[in-house]
Amino acid sequence: MRKTARKPPWLTPEVLKHIRRAAYEFHVRAFGEELARVNFLPLAARRRYVAEMVDHARRRGVKLERPALGVTP
Repeated sequence: MRKTARKPPWLTPEVLKHIRRAAYEFHVRAFGEELARVNFLPLAARRRYVAEMVDHARRRGVKLERPALGVTP
């Protein structure tokens, strides 16, 4: 059985809010506003959003046969 970890006393709701805001601002700088918003969605909503993006790309004629290499030439 897993023991529940106790939160340290300094981890107040205000500190958690500050940490979440800092993480969000980092995502905005790193990925842009739209992807930062998507990154913070619940997992099910994030998967639906990505599936909608893929469907939209296919409707617009994007061919997805080749693997994404992660580098834009």
